Amino acid sequence: MFPAAQSGDMGLLRSAAKVILGVDILFLLLLAFSFYYLDPGTAPYVTAQLTLVPVVLSFVAAAVVIRTGWEPF
Repeated sequence: MFPAAQSGDMGLLRSAAKVILGVDILFLLLLAFSFYYLDPGTAPYVTAQLTLVPVVLSFVAAAVVIRTGWEPF
C-alpha cells in the first residue's frame, strides 16, 4: 500500500530533532555562560533555572527520537 522507506532516508521528525538538539546545545552553552555572572537568589538566576526545564526536556525528547528512530507517520 505504502512504499517502504529506503534505508538511507531520514524522516522529517529525525531531521527536525537534529536541529532541535543543536539549538538546545546552544541554549545550554549560553545558560552555562550566564550562570557564571548571575548571583544566586536573584530574579535572573531563578529565571535561568526555570529556563533549564524546557531546554532539558526538549533535549531529552530530541535525543530519544534520534536514538530510537521513531517515525509516527
